[in-house]
Amino acid sequence: MTAPRLPKQVIALGVFVYGSLIAALVAFVVFRRQGIVEGSLVDLNGFGSIARHLARGDGFSLGLGPTIRRGPLYPFFGAALIALFSHDVPGISQSDLFLPILVANCAIFGIVCVVIWSMATRLFGPRVGFLAAALCPLVPQSLRYVGMTEVETLMSLFIALLAVLGTKLVSRPSPAIGAAFGATAAAASLTKAIALLYPFVFLPLALWHWKKTGMPRKPGLIASGTALVCFVVLLIPWSLRNMSVTDGAFKGISSNGPAEFLRGYVNVQPKYFLLRQDFGGTSPGEKWDPEANAAEMALLQPQGMQFYRAVVDSSGKATFDPLPPPGVTNSALLDVRKDQIESAEVKRKVIGDPLGFVRKFVIQLFMFWYVVETRKKSVLVGGIALVALGFAIAGWVRARRRGVLIWPIVAAVVYFNVIYAIFLAFARYSMPLFPTITAFAAGGVGWALERVLGAKLFVDAPQDGKS
Repeated sequence: MTAPRLPKQVIALGVFVYGSLIAALVAFVVFRRQGIVEGSLVDLNGFGSIARHLARGDGFSLGLGPTIRRGPLYPFFGAALIALFSHDVPGISQSDLFLPILVANCAIFGIVCVVIWSMATRLFGPRVGFLAAALCPLVPQSLRYVGMTEVETLMSLFIALLAVLGTKLVSRPSPAIGAAFGATAAAASLTKAIALLYPFVFLPLALWHWKKTGMPRKPGLIASGTALVCFVVLLIPWSLRNMSVTDGAFKGISSNGPAEFLRGYVNVQPKYFLLRQDFGGTSPGEKWDPEANAAEMALLQPQGMQFYRAVVDSSGKATFDPLPPPGVTNSALLDVRKDQIESAEVKRKVIGDPLGFVRKFVIQLFMFWYVVETRKKSVLVGGIALVALGFAIAGWVRARRRGVLIWPIVAAVVYFNVIYAIFLAFARYSMPLFPTITAFAAGGVGWALERVLGAKLFVDAPQDGKS
């Protein structure tokens, strides 16, 4: 049996249509009719609300002046779609207002499937490439947020692209590939700041690889320099904006990093990571979120600072609880003050109790893959993750034996697991990694099918270097 000999463009189009249609089915039919997760919360974390304010001409805001709580790329993307394809009229539901964003999520996921097909084909050959494309939309974690105005679907694309471009950068360094890698890393960081350190982790590994394999250093150094220049240049405008709205006090992409770090200590209590009680979330029985909020309040209030929560209504207006002091119209300044107080507590905890930080880190390495709202859901999500990771490890072993370059793909997965474990980790944050994991898992599934069916599913793949 031979693989279908169709033009790559035709195959890519078919994979895109297949992935987009399944994503649309999940977003517009399954997501709204199932009872496993809350399907009515389209805009859980305010990305859609910021996009709405931008489309209205109100600026990058949640309703109380400028905000620095979110990365800009997804809200600006959403604002453009709302302005072009939606009608923000009084009484419009979130599902109707944000419909263009949800459709775009489906298209983005279709592109993700194309990237995974290409990645798996390079690793294992065309048959397993088809298998990876078929499996990618069937992994529940991959599609969990496609029906919401959340960044996970877009982050799935950027993580997969970082894996692909990282492989190309290592195997065939050039200024063009370096620029593409740096631009993708910047886009990921402008979507979610957790990606900000990735180039500074990956590029030294690439230099080590070039030295180990005896590749000429000059092309690699030029490509790495180009990547860093593109990365930094693309981040500067938003950094300048944040400096402007905070009187120079904040230079990063988005705030609240210290709070996330501290909330991780609440996260790693045995009652949560051992699933002795429900983790919580937005359900009536939520548990972790109020406890983490109370811990923040206990830290902030002695410093004369409140823990402000923005509650967005159906019209896009944010009500802050508690209300800010009279005359305060810039939530960005409130966020800066909050970060300053919590940064001091982060330093105190890490320096004063390093073993406590190590414990938190190790536990969250695992919580990253399984902890969600309830114990039953956590067992289900963890079980799916365990199966996917098991097949991915089998695929990784098979790819290594084939001599295919794989560490740049592994690096992308490991980086996000580790960086979230340092700050705050539960299974929601692992979900953008599952498409990339599927590229390896398809190799493991193919290997298992070979053993069961005796079919030769693996064929020679192009060699991009040694692992």
